[in-house]
Amino acid sequence: MLMTTRGLRWTPLVLLALASAGCGNLTPGGFTGEATVVVSGDADTLSTAAHPLGSNRSFLTPGPSAATPGGSGPATSAEEAEGEIEVEFLAYLVNEAGGLLQLGDEEMRIRVDLRGRMEGDVVDRQPIPAVVYTEFRLIFTDIDAEVQGLVVNGVPVEEIHVELEDLSLLVSRPILLDVQPGARAELVVDLNSLAWLEAVDPMTGTVDETVFADLVNVVVR
Repeated sequence: MLMTTRGLRWTPLVLLALASAGCGNLTPGGFTGEATVVVSGDADTLSTAAHPLGSNRSFLTPGPSAATPGGSGPATSAEEAEGEIEVEFLAYLVNEAGGLLQLGDEEMRIRVDLRGRMEGDVVDRQPIPAVVYTEFRLIFTDIDAEVQGLVVNGVPVEEIHVELEDLSLLVSRPILLDVQPGARAELVVDLNSLAWLEAVDPMTGTVDETVFADLVNVVVR
């Protein structure tokens, strides 16, 4: 598992506008809490047990199933697939007043296994104001996977790329995160890879960005 961070590749003003849409300035309530962000390729079972932060919930927006014109899903072997997915993204918390807080100082790149056997840390115990957060925003700028054992409609697929129409993809999820002084929050970005692998076009090796966006899950634990 490899994790690195690096500066923005895409136009900074465009990424900032995407992240801050509808947000005001963040008014710190005292940097007395901490946030950690981890990424999983496919987290089948994530703990949502009670946390000292208070009221925490996870939300999943189900995505459209990849279907053939005949109405049935494509013949795939995604459940047997192995490999790694590499994503590049920015992450933000939005508080209940609409204030925006970036997690991590730079655009982050991480590579994790598709099946979620290991999680990768991208933000480690960052100080955050002790306030209520209601939204988690991700801006993806690159999404690629290297796969073994995936066959779609009889065609082996080894390299997959999620096509981003505007060079970046905003994914927003509602959360309820009440950070108390001295408490720590862990936000898990579940890429849900085995679900959207089934939507790949076997001839081009591409996945539509809307399928990927609909299937990303965020859990607070």
